[in-house]
Amino acid sequence: MNKTITILCPVFNEVENIENFYNVFSQYTQDIIGYKFNYVFTDNHSTDGSFEVIKRLSNLYPNIRGYRFSKNFGYMKSIYTGFINSNDDACVIFDCDLQDPPNLIGEFIKAWEGGNKVIYGKRSARIEPKSLSIFRSSYRKFENFVKGYEVQIESGSWFLDKQVIMELRKIEFDPYLPGLISRLGFNTLGIPYLRGAREKGTAKGNIPLYLAYARDGLVSGTITPLRLMVVLGAIISLVSFGLMFYFLFAKIFMGAPFASGVAALSTITLFGFGINFILLGVLGEYIGRIYMEKESRHAAIIEETCGSRLE
Repeated sequence: MNKTITILCPVFNEVENIENFYNVFSQYTQDIIGYKFNYVFTDNHSTDGSFEVIKRLSNLYPNIRGYRFSKNFGYMKSIYTGFINSNDDACVIFDCDLQDPPNLIGEFIKAWEGGNKVIYGKRSARIEPKSLSIFRSSYRKFENFVKGYEVQIESGSWFLDKQVIMELRKIEFDPYLPGLISRLGFNTLGIPYLRGAREKGTAKGNIPLYLAYARDGLVSGTITPLRLMVVLGAIISLVSFGLMFYFLFAKIFMGAPFASGVAALSTITLFGFGINFILLGVLGEYIGRIYMEKESRHAAIIEETCGSRLE
């Protein structure tokens, strides 16, 4: 019996690319023997008629299914919702802009059959300014330092085994999905490739989104930043104690001409800041534990579906 693989495509205002995406990928996958491919499009409440295109295609082809969300829940939640609604042996994600080539599927399948549960496309080169490359590399090193482990999965194309998807269903959504998948601990492999340029439509990424993604990466799955607040508070407290003894020594033994009350006010202010940082850090430690254990994060709300259930 053929193994089944879901090709997941998140969509937001991609009316120019949807049909071309299906044609390109279906033409490539028809030559892969021993596998059946289904297509799932997750529409993040597009406003350009994207879901109408998905509905039309689902009426023409029985292996297409579409989900339209009740609002724009963001890229990562769109992917997560598509993953947990996949019932096939594996699920692979590709963006609708065709920047990630379809021949990656063949490489992913080879790695999958070789025992890897998580496979991702690893860009061998990036077309971007040198300053951005330096910033990206520095951020990665800082993220690894904060987390204490390396998140290998890059944004782009991912291939997940059904066992990984079953584990994702058991846990709540995390905005930093690469980190969440990495923490599951399955065998992971990166496949180098060259990413092409977008041919149609406009890119949806921007600086605020990238910064939000970086922020999620730093705080996801770790409370190290909160612990750093305790360390910072302790350092400031030590400095304030040192200055306090200096002011006292200088005033009593060296006759330093400090204005009345300046030394005491400076010492008390610095010491107070240090204590506040420590207290905030301790409170943050407990809040962080509550956040990590209790906060409920669900998948995107599906407003409308189209196509077969692909079961």
